[in-house]
Amino acid sequence: MQLLHQALSQIGDKEREPLLTARIYYLLYGVYTEWNDEAQALNYIHKSLEFAQKSKNINMLANCYTAISVVFSFKYETTHQKQHLDSTMLYLDHAILLQKQYPDQVPANTYANSYNNKASYYLKYYNIGDPEIKRKIRQHINEALRVAPATNEEAMASSYGMLSELSMEEGDLHAAEMYLNKAYIMLAQKKKPYYHTLINVLNSMVSLYTKKSDFKKALDFQQKVAEYSNLLFNEEMASTTKRFEAQYELTKKEQEIKSLQEKATNQQTQKYFILGLFALAVIGSFFMFRSYHFNLKYALAREKQLTSEKNESSLQIKYEKEERARMQLEQELLELQQQKLQNEVMTSQLQLQHKSKVLQQVKEKLTGAEAANIQQILREESLTDTEFEKAKFRITELHPNFFKNINEHSKQKLTALDQKYCAYFYLDMDTKQIANLLHVEPKSVRMTKYRIKQKFGLDSQSNLTNYLKMIV
Repeated sequence: MQLLHQALSQIGDKEREPLLTARIYYLLYGVYTEWNDEAQALNYIHKSLEFAQKSKNINMLANCYTAISVVFSFKYETTHQKQHLDSTMLYLDHAILLQKQYPDQVPANTYANSYNNKASYYLKYYNIGDPEIKRKIRQHINEALRVAPATNEEAMASSYGMLSELSMEEGDLHAAEMYLNKAYIMLAQKKKPYYHTLINVLNSMVSLYTKKSDFKKALDFQQKVAEYSNLLFNEEMASTTKRFEAQYELTKKEQEIKSLQEKATNQQTQKYFILGLFALAVIGSFFMFRSYHFNLKYALAREKQLTSEKNESSLQIKYEKEERARMQLEQELLELQQQKLQNEVMTSQLQLQHKSKVLQQVKEKLTGAEAANIQQILREESLTDTEFEKAKFRITELHPNFFKNINEHSKQKLTALDQKYCAYFYLDMDTKQIANLLHVEPKSVRMTKYRIKQKFGLDSQSNLTNYLKMIV
């Protein structure tokens, strides 16, 4: 570890030595992976990837992608978050794509390991009952067996081990036994086999022979599992001891460096310590004097503030009382206005009834064709008055100040007829309806509408109905 960091420090310009820098970062990733430090492993493999991309070394790039995939698989084991599993498969796909694009620049071992890793992730994390997943697993295993060199027994044994798992899941124990025997023979012949893979194969053989009820063979292979597990334990203990020794040495060196830095800092600090004490004494005296005057000033200001708040509270209470009284007067005034409006409506209705009675008496005294014409006119006039009174009542019921508001907003005086037109326009009556009610031509209604717009100061394009609703 220390040598790797020293090697990094010896590289003056890392941008000019990207491949060397990438390899050192990759070795640091391996160390922290061995120490199960996931955060640091991911940190250094990303740095290695950054410089591998700058170096354009395809093999280094493929190794970095594969390593990042491994780190994300560890994260998925811990968190079970799908995004980490997706990242695991994504970076493996990046590595495989590079190997397909540049087959001459990526060793066959790297290629085979990438396919084996992807097959193992499908086997471990996906539903192998899905035919499509099974197809992908077999496809990746077959590709790994195709490209793996004969000397890479570990990769081939891993492939056979996964094929045996698929066969056992499908109930084909004969095929599973054949694949496991191949894997076992390959690994057992090595002088120093890869214990993790060998133990996995042996455990699978124990499970196989237990299913076949061949308990003697199951026991034999279980004993081999125990034997190789002991060898693996001893190897890992030795590795762990070395790791702890390296960590201890690294920590010791870091502490020594920190101690020297602190000592240098203390020596510089001591030069100013006495002067600092004197300065603090002077500053302390000054602030004590300032504090006394500040506290006195604060007490006076606080007393003044309390008095002000008391006066303000009294004024607020007085204002609230006056506001309540004002609102009560406004409510009473509104009720009076409403009562007045109701009286006006009642008076209008009485006048209308009286007018209707007089007109009825006139109709009774008239005879002949001339009388019929006059009666028609009187009848239409009576209907017009009735319709207008109804409209007026509807408007005043909803908006008591309607006629007052339109007269206030008019720039010229509105006649009684203008007010009647405004009432009809406000009620969204169209030109034909108004013409029928007032017994005039539609053209006359449009001309009157234009004239009323001018009285309100509107241009010809403005909507009079919307304007009336807005001012009311």
